[in-house]
Amino acid sequence: MTVHSRRDVLHAGAALGMAIGLDWAGITAPTGRTPSGWVARHNLTSAQYQAEWDRLSALGYRPAHVSGYAAGGQARYAGIWEKAPGPPLIARHGLTSEQYQAEFTRVTGQGYRLVQVSGYDVGGRPHFAAIWERAGGSPWVARHNLTSAQYQAEFTRLTGQGYRLTCVDGYQSGRQALFAAIWEQTAGPPWVARHNLTSAQYQAEFTRLTAQGYRPVHVSGYTVDGNDLYAAIWAQGAGPRWSARHGLDSAAYQAAFDDHQRRGYRPLQVSGYGSPRFAAIWVHQTPAAGDFAAVDTVVNRHLTGSGVAGISLAVARRGRLVLAKGYGLARRDTGERVTPRHLMRVASISKPITAVAVMRLVEAGRLTLDQRVFGQGALLGTRFGTKPYTANLRAITVRHLLQHTSGGWPNDGDDPMFKNPAMTHAQLITWTLDNQPQKHAPGARHLYSNFGYCLLGRIIETVSGMGYAEYVRRNVLAPSGITNMHLAGDTLAQRRSDEVIYYGTDPYAIPARRMDAHGGWLASPTDILRFAVRADGFGAVPDLLRSDTTRVMTTPSSVFDGYACGWAVNKADTWWHTGRLTPNGTEAVLVRTAGEFCWMAVSNGNRVDLDTMMWEVHRAVATWPSHNLF
Repeated sequence: MTVHSRRDVLHAGAALGMAIGLDWAGITAPTGRTPSGWVARHNLTSAQYQAEWDRLSALGYRPAHVSGYAAGGQARYAGIWEKAPGPPLIARHGLTSEQYQAEFTRVTGQGYRLVQVSGYDVGGRPHFAAIWERAGGSPWVARHNLTSAQYQAEFTRLTGQGYRLTCVDGYQSGRQALFAAIWEQTAGPPWVARHNLTSAQYQAEFTRLTAQGYRPVHVSGYTVDGNDLYAAIWAQGAGPRWSARHGLDSAAYQAAFDDHQRRGYRPLQVSGYGSPRFAAIWVHQTPAAGDFAAVDTVVNRHLTGSGVAGISLAVARRGRLVLAKGYGLARRDTGERVTPRHLMRVASISKPITAVAVMRLVEAGRLTLDQRVFGQGALLGTRFGTKPYTANLRAITVRHLLQHTSGGWPNDGDDPMFKNPAMTHAQLITWTLDNQPQKHAPGARHLYSNFGYCLLGRIIETVSGMGYAEYVRRNVLAPSGITNMHLAGDTLAQRRSDEVIYYGTDPYAIPARRMDAHGGWLASPTDILRFAVRADGFGAVPDLLRSDTTRVMTTPSSVFDGYACGWAVNKADTWWHTGRLTPNGTEAVLVRTAGEFCWMAVSNGNRVDLDTMMWEVHRAVATWPSHNLF
């Protein structure tokens, strides 16, 4: 048996035992049918599987699923590959139990996490094929060579601790069923798992659960003492149209595959077993109007209940944009509908952007987090203010500003960022230092401070030699593929043509442009997610920061464990930030979950609980599309 539970994952390695190619008699889907492209094969010998892996990996494909099984006393493999971005991975096949345990220990010790395992019997001995990825994510646990009783006990124990079963594979050893499984401690839709089902029992359970709105997300077929058995996972919720089959011989599986391919489906998973036979799940590649009806229900309920005009949202999974949609009205006077392309003020979602910009300067050796901000030889020197600096003012560091522990200027009724709207940044900083001294010593308390992030904007300008917005465009937005983010205008006349109208008490009574580094950005949720997936630490797409820098950025302060550098954080390894301009008509939320999701939602009005709404959206979807809308 094997156990592992980690949050951080590290390094790449050569993939031994992976396969790719287009000329073997198995199942093939030509690239170009989807935004990512995919290839599937079955009935490959070990050598053919390796050759396929080598060929396809050279073409930019990566394994998404592998199933090992025996045919004629020899190992055979079925695999699915995707041409899509993703973190470094290691894959192995043909491993005995001892070899699998040794490899598991070695690669997880290097920071990889197990994402899929397949057990199969060859010559009376269990063998394993597995895929590990170097990616962050939720705590996880894996086991193999469990008897039915051991598997049930472990299932009960882990689910009681909030773990979800993500992979279970049955196989025979010594005329009994054994199981390999992976659990992750993460949130998601309601789910059900079953094992040791006969074909008739599996069909009955399948029929019962699908009638209740569940869909199959994982199936394993295995043969024990001549009897076909099944283990499966169902989840309740929305997702692409799907289809499932089991008990198919090779010819029937090939025919079913060809039929599904003609109708626009791609394989999500395939399990080989028996003589051989196959069980498979397919999902449709083209979204249909009803695929995400459950999401629409959630969002429209919050839209109607809050009375806001419009909401725009986007969801990314493992670096891919899987959903982007607008709801309600961008303008009430014309009836213009919100679309994913509309821009909205994102308010304090600007703070994670500023934090990453600062961290880029740290990585470049241009500043350190413990550099002082004010006083002789400090980053901003003595050019602001007309009074002598206090010891507390001279003690402020960049880290204090990022973590909101500078000791002053909280976001309350006395927030300097919403005073003196005609003043420039420099004038406002001078006025604030002269008239609103800190109340506490730096590092003593957490006081959320917009003014602190205004100062960070000026530090970026001082160190980089360019304007804040220009530095961010060149060093954060452009590397993320973002071309349509701007600082918001201060007046209705400065509204951009693709920007919504805001509905608040006085939407344009704020100096939005002066709020640049703490709340000034204007963006679509899709573009915010282009940034987020390059700051999430998962590595599915290249990150803007090194992993050690990201770790520093998301480590909370010593005085408040709920906020790090530009991100709210919790012990479950979820990061987020909210944004609000009240009563000026903006609500926003950006979340990065430990389960490798990033999502963003924003509205052009107040009084909508977008955070609750988006977690409900997350729980409403059982299967996310594999496409990439970026």
